[in-house]
Amino acid sequence: MKLIKVSAPGKLHLLGEHAVVYGKPAIIAAIGKRCFVYIKNRSDKKINISSESFGKSNNFTEKEIIDKTKKAQLNWEKYIENNDILLLKSITSDPLDFPAIIIGESLRYFKKKISSGFDLKIKSDIPIGSGMGSSAALSVAIAGGISIFLGEGLNKNVINEIAFKSEQKKHGFPSGGDNSASCFGGMIWYRKESPDLKIIQKIPFEFPAKLSRNFYAIHTGIPSESTGEMVSIVRNLHSKRKNFVDGILSNQERLVVELLSAVKREDELEIINIIKNGERNLEKLGVVSDSAKLLIRSIEKNGEAAKICGAGGKKKGAGIVLVYSKHTEFVKSLAKFHNYKCINIYMGEEGFRKE
Repeated sequence: MKLIKVSAPGKLHLLGEHAVVYGKPAIIAAIGKRCFVYIKNRSDKKINISSESFGKSNNFTEKEIIDKTKKAQLNWEKYIENNDILLLKSITSDPLDFPAIIIGESLRYFKKKISSGFDLKIKSDIPIGSGMGSSAALSVAIAGGISIFLGEGLNKNVINEIAFKSEQKKHGFPSGGDNSASCFGGMIWYRKESPDLKIIQKIPFEFPAKLSRNFYAIHTGIPSESTGEMVSIVRNLHSKRKNFVDGILSNQERLVVELLSAVKREDELEIINIIKNGERNLEKLGVVSDSAKLLIRSIEKNGEAAKICGAGGKKKGAGIVLVYSKHTEFVKSLAKFHNYKCINIYMGEEGFRKE
């Protein structure tokens, strides 16, 4: 068998984070940073998984992978019952446990045994722990690669389902939005209507190239607060000032709808205005650190816009700040001044693909 080469992109929230918890919509976009997976069959039955990011390699038997996946499923079900976060973390305590489980989920879905062993190598451009969907991209890329290896072709709906089941073992209650953006590419409309109903739909037009290239991600540092803690901050504010927060959330919903229209029309001024207003709403919710605000104000003074991307943070680190700017050197020099890393990300990129 020839070398199988596949990849899947990371993702970022264009707008709608935090509001999604309250049934409001969000737009999630695939970005131009990708996770690459290479699969080559072996003459024996061993499965070797290696990760360039972690500098690790390990051999597994097919039985070890299936047993690990079954145990992961049982532990995840226990986590659902008792919300024991330590139990959830134990499922993927070793960095190579997660890719092994994705392989196992793929084998279980297709109900197939491997005819030969294989080497699976992982290389990724997506920063780990940055909110850019590194685990979702890994789930999609491995699920797609194993599908090809098993002779099952490329059904993206199936690949996405396997990726979602894998993400559950990593995150407990994933929304499904991240893996959908990585699998299908472009932009995803996400809305949780009820605990049992979520709308996850690919937006039926491409992200205009002239807009896509003007997006940057500035990493302000990993927040000291967890996503759960940041969600709790908004929840506490909502319990104390319900009408105030409901007004912000309704405004954010309107901005998400308007942003979609502005992107389709390629209206840069409107996009900048919407991002600014969306950031103000997030600041009112109390999820933006002072250092992130300082950075964002500097960008706004240059006639452009930026917002936190994800849960945010109240102390120094606020995770990723998403920037829309036509001035590359300005953005990079500003990030350098603050000792932050800046990358050009490109929005609405292609989803899972064979390389």
